[in-house]
Amino acid sequence: MLRVEFGNLYYFTYIVLGVILTLIFIRILKNKSQNYRYWFIFGLIVLNFGIHIMKIFIYPYTTVDYILTKVSLENVCAVSAVLFPFLYFTKNKTLKDYMVMVGIASGIITFIFPIDAMSPSFNGGYLGYKGAFQLETIRFYTSHYLIFLAPFLMMHFDMHKLSIHRAYHAPLMLISVLVIIFINELLITLVGWVPAEDFFNPDKRNPSFVFGVKGELTGLGMVLGLFVPAFLRVNPFSSMGFFPVLWLTIPAIVYGGLIALVMMLVYDRTETLYVLRLKKRPQVTIEA
Repeated sequence: MLRVEFGNLYYFTYIVLGVILTLIFIRILKNKSQNYRYWFIFGLIVLNFGIHIMKIFIYPYTTVDYILTKVSLENVCAVSAVLFPFLYFTKNKTLKDYMVMVGIASGIITFIFPIDAMSPSFNGGYLGYKGAFQLETIRFYTSHYLIFLAPFLMMHFDMHKLSIHRAYHAPLMLISVLVIIFINELLITLVGWVPAEDFFNPDKRNPSFVFGVKGELTGLGMVLGLFVPAFLRVNPFSSMGFFPVLWLTIPAIVYGGLIALVMMLVYDRTETLYVLRLKKRPQVTIEA
């Protein structure tokens, strides 16, 4: 079977295609009015919202007993797909910062580590590997690409301004979203849409790792686990998994903070260098 594997031809095909499409979109919008760009980007966001909802009609989602679980707020990217149409119009700068930073970062990370496209697991069970050009694989890449593209275009065409002075909000917003994901899992378990015995089990439904890591601390789990103290690797409510959500607090602050810093160095470089004392502010001379 032709399938996406880390570093193989199909892995790089999707990355190269993403870069080319981004350059094409920049060129298309280059000579357009800001109003045209504004509604064009909103169209991309709505398109992705539709892709998120319509996926319930394609395989393997058609194998899920309670299909609404797959369009719920079950992971960070699902939260983005559902909330971006609303965050796009918000006047709250912190919420817009979250949209931009998480959108760009999660889109890029997904292309570098396309776990869902490479994994034989689906919805907490084993379903088999997906083909490189299977409809679900194409949907996966398209959806995550649009999550990246909309905020990237917003920043490229100066439709939002990041500020180093709000950067500390980003990790806190990420932790808040992880709490929302946990609540989502709790609710769909309480209504019987997923087996109660799977709750807390990191090897079953474990969106965005809220219940811990699968198996041992290797790979991505090891990267996250570097900043997890021993007492958070124990679930006080169950014999399975880590302390729900709380175990991700320090990794979210560390890695979320690093992502925010990188974004600030790209989009608020001068002020960030001033704040970090890596550059002096110019002296203002007042003439007599």
